[in-house]
Amino acid sequence: MPSPVRLNSDVHYLRKRVPSDVLAAAVNTTLRIPVGEVVVPVRVGRGGIVKVSLRTNDPKIAKERQAAALFYLDKVWASLKNGPVRLDHQDVTALAGEWYRRTKKVWERDPGRATLWGIKNYEAQQWDAATAQEQMWPYVAELLEEVGLQVTEETKVRLAAALHRSFKDATALLERRGRGDYEADPLEKKIPEWKPATVANDPPTRVPVMVLFADWEREARLANRTEKTLDEYRSLLQRFVDFVGHDDALRLTPEDVIRWKDARLAAGISLKTVKHSDLATLKSIFGWAEENRRIAHSPVPKLKLKLGKKNHEREKGFTHPEAISVLRSARDYVAAPRELDKTAAAKRWVPWLCAYTGSRVGEMVQLRRGDVERHGPYLIATITPEAGKVKDKQTRRVVLHPHLLELGFADFVNNSSDGYLFVNAKNRAEAEGRVQAVKNRLCEFVRKTVDDVRVSPNHGWRHRFQTVGRNVDANEGVVNAICGHGRRDVADDYGDRTFEAMATALAKYPRYVIDPPVMSASPKAAA
Repeated sequence: MPSPVRLNSDVHYLRKRVPSDVLAAAVNTTLRIPVGEVVVPVRVGRGGIVKVSLRTNDPKIAKERQAAALFYLDKVWASLKNGPVRLDHQDVTALAGEWYRRTKKVWERDPGRATLWGIKNYEAQQWDAATAQEQMWPYVAELLEEVGLQVTEETKVRLAAALHRSFKDATALLERRGRGDYEADPLEKKIPEWKPATVANDPPTRVPVMVLFADWEREARLANRTEKTLDEYRSLLQRFVDFVGHDDALRLTPEDVIRWKDARLAAGISLKTVKHSDLATLKSIFGWAEENRRIAHSPVPKLKLKLGKKNHEREKGFTHPEAISVLRSARDYVAAPRELDKTAAAKRWVPWLCAYTGSRVGEMVQLRRGDVERHGPYLIATITPEAGKVKDKQTRRVVLHPHLLELGFADFVNNSSDGYLFVNAKNRAEAEGRVQAVKNRLCEFVRKTVDDVRVSPNHGWRHRFQTVGRNVDANEGVVNAICGHGRRDVADDYGDRTFEAMATALAKYPRYVIDPPVMSASPKAAA
């Protein structure tokens, strides 16, 4: 059973997706979900998600209430799947008796004025059959919703008549209770017990693959998986389903997965991608389905794809001459006609920022004016998921190299308007696609200077920053903190990388010394 979830509060909630095979029938129906001592009405929308507060912040109570709610929902799904049923006379009488008992439970101990119940009883006695049907119809609908049952129209008519009798009996009883008469209720022994049909435990005959993914996705979001990862998993799983030719997880076999692997390799997809992306995705989704008893066995076999070592003909990062060339081009860059000012600013400053921080290009492109600020003697850049995508979703603050101040970066920031420094966007949602566009422009910009395809035009700075750090014996942990590399073991979680430690490490990094720009001779000098 899935655990209750907390949605921006301490209160636990039940979230449940309507099974795909009954979704069409469930949309716009009203569920009456039991939550402790109350019944909560929930209308099923087109999204097919049932969400209800469990009205407690106690995990143990929340699990108990969720179990009861899920049992109710299972009955509803089974009833929708099986279609309307006809209840016999005993079941109709028992169900009307269930309503009678619930009404007693609510009102018997504190019924209020006896005359009010007497008036209701008198009115009910005067109804003819048609009026009784009309008056009882809302009670019939509500009662069927509470027990999660779909019945035939003929059963509804008989149930309305039975509820009319129970209504008269209940109002008569409550009139007596209102007068102080608490003599034992003689009807209790006459009413048969309502025994709801148990939910069948037969194994499912079909489990849609994309329904499994949707359920997996909900847990993945709670685990803070990135939207990029979810989109990639969804896309790859859909391609696999299209390849197999059906979406039934119960029909999938290891041979299907092997055929998929072979087809991907034959299409020119690299062995690394097939192993670490294609097969890893299938293992994750179907492994989760097996662990959660959605399918008996994962169809993904244990395949050992051994990756050969690449021939490294050169270092992964920029060489010193390449770095100098790129930084010279950045320093001397003049905006092209009709080029956006912020794109030109990115070409001017982002290569320098990456050279002195080893940060990912996207992290620098999405810097905002407020993310760069003074902290004592240091100029600090804050890299945060609030601005855009950050790989580990962790905010980090890094000291900027003093050379960047001398080059005028602080003045550029101070003279910029509020918001993003290098993209025209008002918020994170607007910035996301535009950050990628600027990254692409930077890639093209660097490629004009460094055309060696064996080095990444954007990622090459991260490799170079690490290489230089080793050459000057800068503290590895501090260098990793500046770069934003993931921590390797539990020891890395202890202690902080202070601004002083970062400044000490950066002080060991030599400056990139570039010849001054060549000044064109004035007409007078030329003469």
